Amino acid sequence: MSVNIEILNFLKYVIRTIFSIIVIDALIMSVPILQLKKRKEIPLKFSINMKNRIDFQHGNKCAAFATAYVLRHFNINSDGNTLYQHFPCKVPSGGVTPLGIRIVLRKHNLKTKYKKGSIYNLKEDLNNGAPVIVFIHSSPNSKGSHYVPVTGYDEDGFYMAESIEKLSNITNEKGICNRKVNYKDFKIMWNIKNIYMPLYSNTYIVVSPKKDKS
Repeated sequence: MSVNIEILNFLKYVIRTIFSIIVIDALIMSVPILQLKKRKEIPLKFSINMKNRIDFQHGNKCAAFATAYVLRHFNINSDGNTLYQHFPCKVPSGGVTPLGIRIVLRKHNLKTKYKKGSIYNLKEDLNNGAPVIVFIHSSPNSKGSHYVPVTGYDEDGFYMAESIEKLSNITNEKGICNRKVNYKDFKIMWNIKNIYMPLYSNTYIVVSPKKDKS
């Protein structure tokens, strides 16, 4: 009987711990909206066709550099280093939670949605015409979290505006992309789930202009 009570108490502790982690994550990171199905047919290839600039970061500033890239897409002049100085929701390592990115974009009168879905869902949202910020590992062998705008795709993989210079592997004169990641590696990189972030694999931030109410 005492063994059963100990097991029951342990299970209660585990459940309380998991619940606490989920609540804390929701408060400091934002809650992703689960995408359950395909919404529309999409082309086999897509690329954003708007000239931009890709800057390279130093330190854990990928959130600010990804945000700055998206702001420039919407004709809002922005620099990653300057943006990072007062970026909200920083963690002790110098990184930033997804909520911080959303707060900054909203301050510039842009609408954001934080979603959790499939590669197909990500492609669907990318076809709306704006870069989509994904929350990933920087490479298949890395465990550190990273933000990067996805700007296009084809049959083989995604194109990105990468702010880590050593990860750049292609060139583009318009500043639309400088990195391509095949789908096999992307799936590995997109799986960022761990004990402290059980809900945040396969998540991304969609950005769009707020509709004019006039």
